[in-house]
Amino acid sequence: MDVARLTQPTDALLQRLFESNGAVPLSFELFPPRTEARHAALRETVKRLAPVAEDGFSVTMGAGGTTRTGTHATAVEVAHLGERPVTAHLTALGLTEADALEAAEELWEAGITRILALRGDRPRATAGPLPPGFVHSSELVAALAARHPFEIAVAAYPEKHPEAETLSEDIDYLKEKVDAGASRAYCQFVLDPAAYGRFLEACAQHGIDVPIIPGLMPLEGWTRLRSFARANGARVPDWLERLFVQGEDTPELMPHLAAVATLEQARRLIAFGAPALHVYCMNRWPLALALARLLGHR
Repeated sequence: MDVARLTQPTDALLQRLFESNGAVPLSFELFPPRTEARHAALRETVKRLAPVAEDGFSVTMGAGGTTRTGTHATAVEVAHLGERPVTAHLTALGLTEADALEAAEELWEAGITRILALRGDRPRATAGPLPPGFVHSSELVAALAARHPFEIAVAAYPEKHPEAETLSEDIDYLKEKVDAGASRAYCQFVLDPAAYGRFLEACAQHGIDVPIIPGLMPLEGWTRLRSFARANGARVPDWLERLFVQGEDTPELMPHLAAVATLEQARRLIAFGAPALHVYCMNRWPLALALARLLGHR
């Protein structure tokens, strides 16, 4: 099957979706809250989503480790509240090697054994040289694997990382991270599920055989999301653009359009071979839970 030629799922891919009944494992990404009100919202989100979070939760870390303490505390709290596995992000850029490994050790001692190892972006407020540390996330992966039997995940980019010259070059680097000890990859979100399908096939051709899990962004706040996608090099399909532009005339419809379009994205990703879905729920539960219900989770 030549996925590169596909723009819509074929009958074979739709059969895969039918056989799975849509109920692939789900995980949900959270971020450390900064106020008590947002903390309460986070706790409610974990409570609501835990029953359908078969693959658990993840907790982000800010650029340069800016939320390192918050990531640790939030990951531990989510693990306790949700009684599901939690993956803590560990962002290396801006931390010394010793600081990064100390953060990993603290997570291990707290019972958080899943880590998403990231190089990360330069902190916006930092103009001078950064502390010497892990230059590439593959180096962080290798150091974590040598320290404890962590379950290590890494990032993947179906439409390539903005700094990569070509997608093939970026996939080669993903292979380095897998060879260093990563056991799964989470994708930057795509708005074009066919791009994910092509990426899966290309990764297989490069000898990558770990699960590659697509990121799914609930399609709320379309203007903001479209800008974010374009800034990250993600293609915006015409059908989504038309759907939400037409919906602007009837704002009452926008939440319903967002729900239907998010479900359609999920179903297409599953049809293209997604072994699971990683939902960027932005610490909000209603649309994420509706999606889980519509995919067959109870």
